[in-house]
Amino acid sequence: MKHISSHIALAWAVVLFIVPLPFLATLVSGFPALYSSSMFGAEIGVIAYTWMLTAVYLACRPRWVDRTVGLPHMYMIHGVLAILAIAFAFVHQALLPGAGELIGLTGHLGLYLFMAVAVWSLVFMAGWLTARVPVLATIKRALEQVFRHEMSVWLHRLNIVAIVLIVIHVHVIDYIASIKPFIFLFDTTTIIVFAYYIWSSVNREAFAIRGRVVSARPLADRVTELTVAIDGTAGMTANAHANAGQSTANIRWNPGDFAFIAFPGKRGMHEFHPFSLTNSYPAPASASFAASTAADANTSVHTTSVAGTTITMPHPDSPTMAFAIRADGDFTARIASLRPGDAVRIVPPYGRYAEFIREHDSHATTKADQTAVQQGRDVAAAKQRTPLVLIGGGIGITPLLGVLTAYADGNRPVDFLYTVRSERDFIYRNELEQFGRTTPATRVRLQAGRADEATIAPMIRPGAAYLIAGPQPMMEAVREVLFKHGVHADDIYYEPFAM
Repeated sequence: MKHISSHIALAWAVVLFIVPLPFLATLVSGFPALYSSSMFGAEIGVIAYTWMLTAVYLACRPRWVDRTVGLPHMYMIHGVLAILAIAFAFVHQALLPGAGELIGLTGHLGLYLFMAVAVWSLVFMAGWLTARVPVLATIKRALEQVFRHEMSVWLHRLNIVAIVLIVIHVHVIDYIASIKPFIFLFDTTTIIVFAYYIWSSVNREAFAIRGRVVSARPLADRVTELTVAIDGTAGMTANAHANAGQSTANIRWNPGDFAFIAFPGKRGMHEFHPFSLTNSYPAPASASFAASTAADANTSVHTTSVAGTTITMPHPDSPTMAFAIRADGDFTARIASLRPGDAVRIVPPYGRYAEFIREHDSHATTKADQTAVQQGRDVAAAKQRTPLVLIGGGIGITPLLGVLTAYADGNRPVDFLYTVRSERDFIYRNELEQFGRTTPATRVRLQAGRADEATIAPMIRPGAAYLIAGPQPMMEAVREVLFKHGVHADDIYYEPFAM
């Protein structure tokens, strides 16, 4: 438990043990004595089904789960659950081959379809594998053309077909269908999850935020800075912004958040992909290091000076999203070719970095309140700001840029470390160095080469919250150093997009 946060541990306990319990209880309570020898195999099958149904629910990206454990961690749970469900389904099939043609047919087809989807995901959705096997890379490109770069959409559709087959499989087993409480729970839960899946799919498409590209300019080797103005404000004059309040009132995102974006007018860019935002909106310091190129798109953007540092700010009524995206695949390689005015669709942002800081601030303030009461001081004056230690590597630094500009306000202690492979890989180097020089209580360090224990250990301080972003090996190495020096898992947050 030392290396697993309490939020993640609780999430795993719920999906692995709590979710299947009602199904198992209703199944066992009504299981016919005549078929008692089949009970264990049936229980294994029920566990497999509940795990797969949970994986489908998580695939809908429920926001309450994102704010609790973080969407990337949720994806990890989703993927592992699906694999475990297939393994348990295989055991179920081995124990109960199926007595009856329709029973066997639906069970076998459902299992084989689940297995095919799992293999497809592991082989063609894992970039590390296709990058090392040229044949697989060629097949992947061909499949992307066939499925119009919407492979994940088709994977989810195949999963739904497989679940329908399993539902039929359960209903044609007479002695299972006769257990009315179990069937009621089974059918009700399935219908609710299916309805939520359909609703979330329609909602995501129908209510996606619409915007326009402001600019796409190179930042470093294979890295493009993309700025997007939300529709309703793109192309407005300053006088028109006063009428835009209703259209943008509900648009907001926190420091460190990421958004799923797609470009409906561009071939091969119709499917939503997640990218971290380098700014936040709205907030007193909702700033970005992104360059002001809004004049080309006729969008009202101005610059301001924060502690002597020039930072680009959107017009107060003009939400402008900023991204720094590295070309690592077909979709990201096309980002550099975007032009001002190109249409963008955006799923409202996700992320847990800001929530993680808020939780730590709240906890620190509670302790300070207790001390203030004991000492007879004013409780209102005891509000605490948790010290922040931000450690980023490579292009993974992007979410921490938004955190830095939002929380390094001169009053909160912030230690920011940014590492890259070589000097040419830095983004916003000059802006970051200037920010560090001119912002009180903030230390900014940029380093070529991976940070080692000698670099990280001096950053550790009592009561701090540690936010990490970067390649998976780098984040794991940093976490090991922090654990070695006594930092608790609940004080560390990172988002493993490599999953």
